Amino acid sequence: MNFVKKHKLTTFIIVIYIAAVIVAYFLYKIFMGSNGLPVYGDRLDGIDKVPITEEQMTNLKNKIMENNQVIAVRDPHISGRTYNITIIISDAMRGGEAKKLADLVTQSLTEEQNNFYDIQVFINKKFTCTLVATGNADEDGVFTSDVKVKFESDLSKDKDVLEYGLVTKNEKTYNAKMDDTVNTDGEVVYYGFTKDKAGEYTCSIKIVRNKDKNDNSKESSSKETEINSITTRSYPIIGYKRKGGQGYSWTKDR
Repeated sequence: MNFVKKHKLTTFIIVIYIAAVIVAYFLYKIFMGSNGLPVYGDRLDGIDKVPITEEQMTNLKNKIMENNQVIAVRDPHISGRTYNITIIISDAMRGGEAKKLADLVTQSLTEEQNNFYDIQVFINKKFTCTLVATGNADEDGVFTSDVKVKFESDLSKDKDVLEYGLVTKNEKTYNAKMDDTVNTDGEVVYYGFTKDKAGEYTCSIKIVRNKDKNDNSKESSSKETEINSITTRSYPIIGYKRKGGQGYSWTKDR
């Protein structure tokens, strides 16, 4: 202790130095945890001998887009030794048909490339015709306030949607209307219509409104509620094929 009292400045410098070393060590572990080695270790050895060219990726994208049920293809890319691609399909395309698109990925590669890379295919469905209703509702699902009905997404900014409309009659109408408000009691069904390059779609949602039910109850049990015209979604589905494998393993449809 006497040394510390006599050499306060020296002790202070030593403490600061030790603290700096400890901080530097932790920063090193965070940013250079692999001791400066590549993240993938030696897994990428030989990748330069079997590159997947930009031309192959572009040709694959164009080939998949030839299917009229395909809305979009995200640029294929390589992550480590995994070749990834995301395909967006229309609401009308069945799961079995969608899975066949993965075969085009395999066919676009040489035998050597198929034996070197794992392939991961993400297939997502684009639900352009989805209606959402929002308002206060009781435990029975009866709305006790004004209800805002609208398409789930802003179709005016969706380049894949050619036409759309919202009406209260089941008659195909593309009036470019995206939302409406239910402000009277009763039961009403809203119909949405959308069109893209793959076809035309219809969706509907039923609204039951009874404002007096809320006004007359002593203790209101209504709360902000949202209902959706789609009750189940089985996408995205993901297919994975190991290098040299013959087929894809798919996530179970939900």
